[in-house]
Amino acid sequence: MDNSPLVTQLKQIYKISDKDIVKIIQLFETVHVKKNEHLYHAGEIVRYVYFVEKGCLRQYYLNNNGEERTIYFKVENGWCSELVSFLDNRPTELCTQALEDSTLQRINQKNWVYAVTQIQPFTIGFIRAQQDTNLMLKKRLAEATVETPEEKYVRFIKEQPLLLQRIPLYHIAAYLSMTPETLSRIRKKITGR
Repeated sequence: MDNSPLVTQLKQIYKISDKDIVKIIQLFETVHVKKNEHLYHAGEIVRYVYFVEKGCLRQYYLNNNGEERTIYFKVENGWCSELVSFLDNRPTELCTQALEDSTLQRINQKNWVYAVTQIQPFTIGFIRAQQDTNLMLKKRLAEATVETPEEKYVRFIKEQPLLLQRIPLYHIAAYLSMTPETLSRIRKKITGR
């Protein structure tokens, strides 16, 4: 059995036995995605749940003015999908794009349903991962309503310092719900440059 990032996470975080890991790993396929390539666009039905082995993804939507609003970034060992579309076969309102050349493991709906109905530790682990994502999104929503733009940026660099080196500033601005110009002014004020 390999020691891929997915296998490591399934063993360490999901606490899945070697026997069940063999079953699960067969359900995934490796895909390589080029920088700026989209996994899906708004209006499409999401066909896979993705695990990021290497690289960086962003999930975003377009607001009524056609501006991109980034919901989250997923890097190594993160899961990414849009479960409402994936499970209900409904078009998504979201887009997911690779910000770097990325290596992903993906699982289709049939295989995912098998894994969550037949392998209990996977079910529990996936539920926990979704709870973590929901908690993160609720926290972001609460912070967005009370924080100033400067406070948002300071929190971002404190919580996600490595992303600053990997993600273009205009994507960070979209994530923090501000214009690139506002982010530039804040950065100059904080760094003195």
